[in-house]
Amino acid sequence: MLDDVQVGHYDPNKMRYIPQRSKAPGSENREAEHKNISTVTEFLYTGMKYRAVRLKHCLNQTEGIHVLQRLAKCEIVNGVPGLTVTNNSFNGLQGDDLIYDVHEDSFQVEERWPSECYRTGPEQTKWQIKTMYHPVCIKYLTKYLKEESNLVVRRVKPTVRLLKKTHTNSGEIQVTCLTTGFYPRHINLTLLRDGQPVSEDQITGGILLPNGDDTYQMRKSVEVSAEELRQHSYNCRVTHLSLNTSLDITFGNEH
Repeated sequence: MLDDVQVGHYDPNKMRYIPQRSKAPGSENREAEHKNISTVTEFLYTGMKYRAVRLKHCLNQTEGIHVLQRLAKCEIVNGVPGLTVTNNSFNGLQGDDLIYDVHEDSFQVEERWPSECYRTGPEQTKWQIKTMYHPVCIKYLTKYLKEESNLVVRRVKPTVRLLKKTHTNSGEIQVTCLTTGFYPRHINLTLLRDGQPVSEDQITGGILLPNGDDTYQMRKSVEVSAEELRQHSYNCRVTHLSLNTSLDITFGNEH
């Protein structure tokens, strides 16, 4: 991932890295680069398989289906390499965290699983991150930032609508604020009643969802009676990096 844009994935059947955006400039001459990334991703994939098996036994969770998740990332801040961070979780429970600071040449490690769950000690893990993961991650992050800069720094304005739908069984009305087609992903969406935010305990939704075109959508809804809808005014307010000012949308007024 480059920020929140997928640029490739590892195929365990072919045992190699598959670029997602193969039409990027110069991609036809990048076989050696993909091989380097394949080496690291294969190492990560194999390590995760062994870690999952070990965790099943040391945590006494051998029955059923199990999921090991790992977030491994590096960053460039103002053109300078920043932190390299690895977070692990098993079956939805947070596991260990490791943060490498290249400037201080220091590590912060927090291990939450029992010691017998670890095949290698923290020193070996630090060595792997310092000598393998961090250099490769920073190198190709720099390359992808140059190639995909227009994609990750772009700003796409949201489309915003305020909708109402009557439930035939109960007669209640669902008032929904829908915003879609925006990028970047960070957005502030507020459903207002008489100019004041509707209480969060009355709101459903609010989950950020991806569209199929590298943009996002979000909706928030509240259930009201027909009388409440007559007595109160509702509107939708959106703030986003692509907008100079916030948008206030009422029924029948799409932006």
